[in-house]
Amino acid sequence: MKRIVLTLLVALVATGLFGTTAFAAEKKNEKTIIFKVDMDCQSCVKKIEGNIPYEKGVKDLKVSLENKECTVTFRTDKTTIESLKEAFKKLGYVATEKEETPTETIKKTEEHKH
Repeated sequence: MKRIVLTLLVALVATGLFGTTAFAAEKKNEKTIIFKVDMDCQSCVKKIEGNIPYEKGVKDLKVSLENKECTVTFRTDKTTIESLKEAFKKLGYVATEKEETPTETIKKTEEHKH
Protein backbone atom coordinates (compact mmCIF):
# COMPACT_ATOMS: atom_id res chain seq x y z
CA MET A 1 0.00 0.00 0.00
CA LYS A 2 2.83 2.40 0.85
CA ARG A 3 4.42 1.72 -2.54
CA ILE A 4 1.21 2.60 -4.38
CA VAL A 5 0.88 5.87 -2.49
CA LEU A 6 4.56 6.65 -3.03
CA THR A 7 4.29 5.86 -6.75
CA LEU A 8 1.25 8.09 -7.11
CA LEU A 9 2.99 10.88 -5.23
CA VAL A 10 6.07 10.65 -7.45
CA ALA A 11 3.85 10.64 -10.55
CA LEU A 12 2.00 13.76 -9.39
CA VAL A 13 5.23 15.60 -8.62
CA ALA A 14 6.74 14.62 -12.00
CA THR A 15 3.59 15.75 -13.82
CA GLY A 16 3.72 19.08 -11.99
CA LEU A 17 7.34 19.60 -12.92
CA PHE A 18 6.80 18.77 -16.57
CA GLY A 19 3.72 20.96 -16.68
CA THR A 20 5.74 23.86 -15.28
CA THR A 21 8.45 23.33 -17.87
CA ALA A 22 5.89 23.35 -20.69
CA PHE A 23 4.36 26.54 -19.30
CA ALA A 24 7.79 28.21 -19.16
CA ALA A 25 8.43 27.23 -22.78
CA GLU A 26 5.13 28.84 -23.82
CA LYS A 27 6.19 32.12 -22.26
CA LYS A 28 9.20 32.19 -24.57
CA ASN A 29 6.81 32.24 -27.55
CA GLU A 30 5.04 35.37 -26.31
CA LYS A 31 5.65 38.90 -27.50
CA THR A 32 4.11 42.21 -26.45
CA ILE A 33 3.72 45.05 -28.89
CA ILE A 34 2.17 48.50 -28.69
CA PHE A 35 0.05 49.65 -31.62
CA LYS A 36 -0.98 53.23 -32.27
CA VAL A 37 -4.65 52.97 -33.28
CA ASP A 38 -6.83 55.67 -34.84
CA MET A 39 -9.67 55.35 -32.29
CA ASP A 40 -11.79 58.30 -31.23
CA CYS A 41 -14.28 57.31 -28.54
CA GLN A 42 -15.32 54.81 -25.89
CA SER A 43 -17.33 52.89 -28.49
CA CYS A 44 -14.08 52.30 -30.40
CA VAL A 45 -12.49 50.93 -27.23
CA LYS A 46 -15.43 48.56 -26.67
CA LYS A 47 -15.31 47.37 -30.28
CA ILE A 48 -11.59 46.62 -30.03
CA GLU A 49 -11.91 44.99 -26.59
CA GLY A 50 -14.79 42.89 -27.87
CA ASN A 51 -12.92 41.50 -30.87
CA ILE A 52 -9.10 41.56 -30.71
CA PRO A 53 -8.79 39.28 -27.63
CA TYR A 54 -10.51 36.54 -29.66
CA GLU A 55 -7.96 36.64 -32.48
CA LYS A 56 -5.89 33.49 -32.66
CA GLY A 57 -2.82 33.68 -30.39
CA VAL A 58 -3.81 36.83 -28.46
CA LYS A 59 -3.09 36.36 -24.75
CA ASP A 60 -3.71 39.88 -23.38
CA LEU A 61 -4.98 43.27 -24.54
CA LYS A 62 -4.85 46.69 -22.91
CA VAL A 63 -6.50 49.64 -24.63
CA SER A 64 -5.77 53.29 -23.85
CA LEU A 65 -8.12 55.78 -25.50
CA GLU A 66 -6.16 58.66 -23.96
CA ASN A 67 -2.92 57.58 -25.68
CA LYS A 68 -4.69 55.97 -28.65
CA GLU A 69 -2.68 52.80 -28.02
CA CYS A 70 -3.37 49.09 -27.78
CA THR A 71 -0.87 46.85 -26.03
CA VAL A 72 -1.21 43.30 -27.32
CA THR A 73 0.52 40.23 -25.90
CA PHE A 74 0.41 37.34 -28.33
CA ARG A 75 1.94 33.97 -29.08
CA THR A 76 4.42 34.22 -31.93
CA ASP A 77 3.79 30.60 -32.88
CA LYS A 78 0.07 31.34 -33.39
CA THR A 79 -0.07 34.76 -35.05
CA THR A 80 2.03 37.61 -36.45
CA ILE A 81 2.12 41.39 -36.17
CA GLU A 82 0.77 41.61 -39.72
CA SER A 83 -2.18 39.35 -38.83
CA LEU A 84 -2.96 41.54 -35.84
CA LYS A 85 -2.83 44.69 -38.00
CA GLU A 86 -5.23 42.97 -40.41
CA ALA A 87 -7.60 42.20 -37.51
CA PHE A 88 -7.67 45.90 -36.59
CA LYS A 89 -8.24 46.76 -40.25
CA LYS A 90 -11.28 44.43 -40.39
CA LEU A 91 -12.74 46.45 -37.51
CA GLY A 92 -12.14 49.70 -39.43
CA TYR A 93 -8.97 50.89 -37.68
CA VAL A 94 -5.42 51.52 -38.81
CA ALA A 95 -2.92 50.03 -36.36
CA THR A 96 0.75 50.89 -36.64
CA GLU A 97 3.61 49.71 -34.47
CA LYS A 98 4.58 52.35 -31.94
CA GLU A 99 8.09 53.66 -32.32
CA GLU A 100 10.13 53.37 -29.14
CA THR A 101 11.48 56.60 -27.74
CA PRO A 102 15.20 56.71 -26.90
CA THR A 103 14.26 56.65 -23.18
CA GLU A 104 12.33 53.38 -23.59
CA THR A 105 15.23 51.82 -25.48
CA ILE A 106 17.72 52.85 -22.78
CA LYS A 107 15.41 51.54 -20.04
CA LYS A 108 15.10 48.14 -21.75
CA THR A 109 18.86 47.94 -22.18
CA GLU A 110 19.40 48.68 -18.49
CA GLU A 111 16.82 46.05 -17.47
CA HIS A 112 18.64 43.37 -19.46
CA LYS A 113 21.94 44.18 -17.71
CA HIS A 114 20.55 43.26 -14.26
